[in-house]
Amino acid sequence: MTLSFVTPALLLLAPLALLPLLPRRREGILLSSLAPLAGLAMGWRVRLALLHPGWRALTLLLLLIALAGPVLGERTSTVVRRGVDLMLALDISASMGARDMPPDRMTVAREAAADFLLKREDDRVGVILFSGAPYLLSPPALDKGPLLARLQQTVADRSGSGTALGDALAAALAQLGNSPAKSKAVVLLTDGTSNRGRLTPLAAGRAAAALGVRVYPVGFGSEEGAEVPLGPAGEIGRLADGTPLRDALEEGTLEEIARLSGGRYFRASSGDALKEVYGRIDALETTPLEIRERLIRQELAPLLLQLAAGLLLLEIVLFRLWLRRVP
Repeated sequence: MTLSFVTPALLLLAPLALLPLLPRRREGILLSSLAPLAGLAMGWRVRLALLHPGWRALTLLLLLIALAGPVLGERTSTVVRRGVDLMLALDISASMGARDMPPDRMTVAREAAADFLLKREDDRVGVILFSGAPYLLSPPALDKGPLLARLQQTVADRSGSGTALGDALAAALAQLGNSPAKSKAVVLLTDGTSNRGRLTPLAAGRAAAALGVRVYPVGFGSEEGAEVPLGPAGEIGRLADGTPLRDALEEGTLEEIARLSGGRYFRASSGDALKEVYGRIDALETTPLEIRERLIRQELAPLLLQLAAGLLLLEIVLFRLWLRRVP
């Protein structure tokens, strides 16, 4: 462990901390002899008051050291990760707002996506959101923190722009195209609806097979379906004849995508579905995906400033308020 400073030149100011210890001339009473005071006991107030200069010097010293920017344990370490490259494609179209999975499909799928990211510590994972068009949230990366934060803010797109499932899968494949990993996969969280886009879902499934990318669709929703909320207020969408807009889980399309790509389809009726996906991915051949250098350092300035602030507060309480000095 090493100790370094961001601005070491500021340490030259450290001797200023001795200023409170320098003797100061004060007015007093002139005595011819100290003999009358020899027998007096030194009370705790007097003893505490004697600590005041040292107390203030320590507070000032902590502040001066903090200004220099002390850093503890700065070093370089090499991290080798073995895993696979994954893309997570999350359907955020209006139909994902259907409430046949309480509280709604979108919430359940979003929580499943977050759980997936947390479980894939050694894999590089990227995320694509899609409704009428795909949107890249992040390419494959080891750091899942920013993705988790953004996923928490994801809601269903109620604009009625449709669902481009094939285009979303193609966009995920594009992110894995230049990956050096031996194993690559796409986890597709959707209700299977596809009514927009230039590429059909099955064509995208065949493209995945050609690229050696397995697709694991996870279906959200029910066979009976549910009414679809549209608009900012969440009112139920209606067809031209006034019939409420409903959407059901399209398992046939998802099963065929999985078959074409060598993956497997799972239905998100319980938490076991994702566990099975994890097991399938864990069985894939891993690759040393990344060797990176990471700086491990702990900045001590915040701690020193907190200590100095605490000492300053205690000084005010003890020496300014409690032990009032008589002028």
